[in-house]
Amino acid sequence: MDLHNKIALVIGAGEMPGSSIAIELARAGAKVVVEGSAGVQEKVLRTVETFGGDALPIRGDMAVETDVKHVVANIEAILGDVDIVVNVYPTRTVDTLIEETSYDQWDQIQGNKIRATFLCCKVLIPSMKRRGSGQIISIGSSQLVGHNSSQTAITASEYGVIGLSNALAKELAGTGIQVLYMSPVDHIASTQEGTFDVSAEGLDSFAKSVVLKTKQRFIG
Repeated sequence: MDLHNKIALVIGAGEMPGSSIAIELARAGAKVVVEGSAGVQEKVLRTVETFGGDALPIRGDMAVETDVKHVVANIEAILGDVDIVVNVYPTRTVDTLIEETSYDQWDQIQGNKIRATFLCCKVLIPSMKRRGSGQIISIGSSQLVGHNSSQTAITASEYGVIGLSNALAKELAGTGIQVLYMSPVDHIASTQEGTFDVSAEGLDSFAKSVVLKTKQRFIG
């Protein structure tokens, strides 16, 4: 089964593995909305065009509520209601000891990733509830978060998204909306031997696994 005519919004498609996930969703038949930097958006669109897929570029600060509402309203006006949202909001690494981390640094790291995930869910869930279906997928960092003693802020941010995903899954039980958290680190570590390497090839493999799970959940 493909994802024909499903509308997928990929937040953070401007970075790996977001761009790969957007391409694989389009390859599976979804109409993909790509949020990210202009250069990467163009690359994703060119790739999708080679196999006749559908992709729409959008711009906005997904950590700002008015921007998120504006983006979603535009998608609904052009394509229709969003069926799948993939949050790959980039994590800005700040390797700083906690006593040397400024409030602004901490707030920016926590705010960007968790706030973007929260706002996308807040704006999209009402429509998904009305239709009785939808998928919310949050993608973890491709870095080995927590392995360095100076990654307190980024580690707290990553675990915040995990906690949000777990709580949402319980909150939305019985609504037809499915919530999933996936990590490239977990996927690549379980599918390769030897030295850990978050390579482009490994992230492409991870993107395919995200789309496979999306397909399986729609079948189920």
